[in-house]
Amino acid sequence: MAAGAEADLLAAVRAGSGSAYAELYRRHVAAARGTARPLAPSPADAEDLVAEAFARILSLIRRGGGPDAALRPYLLVTVRNLAAAAGNRRRRLVLTADVDDESSPQLWEPFEDVALAEFERSAAAAAFRALPRRWRRVLWCVEVEGMPLPDVAQRFGISRNSAAALSYRARKGLREAYWQAEQEPPARHGHSTPRAA
Repeated sequence: MAAGAEADLLAAVRAGSGSAYAELYRRHVAAARGTARPLAPSPADAEDLVAEAFARILSLIRRGGGPDAALRPYLLVTVRNLAAAAGNRRRRLVLTADVDDESSPQLWEPFEDVALAEFERSAAAAAFRALPRRWRRVLWCVEVEGMPLPDVAQRFGISRNSAAALSYRARKGLREAYWQAEQEPPARHGHSTPRAA
């Protein structure tokens, strides 16, 4: 097949010729099927990939895009991309029993790792204890008591902006102390103090 003939057929398709696209289809459908078969779960799915690839390319060419000289490389890449997208959709589909159906058996049993939960509680407590007293007080006011920043500012005798900054630094310090407490053996929890700002 001469490259010029392929370019002429593509130009004719751009001009609206259906017979030119039919000729391109005839020339390349076997290669498209050969690419689609190993990528599709069934022969019908392979045929769907080929049909979708040809339809998308036709639409693209009619809009002025797509290949100018050779259809086959463009077609085979389109088939592969469609197969990959279809595979991703199939992997995301997870079938489960209807949760609202009381007659369906429970497929999983709730699990709580007691040791992990205790470790996380002790790491959080150690991280909180490791904070400077002022940070602990502001976190208690904001997070436990739910106190708004203007009230925190009044309680600490500082401006609202200073209260916001203090609250931010305390949260950041707690995150860092928690991370550090998680990295240490349990016996050493609470022995490291973050730098006060």
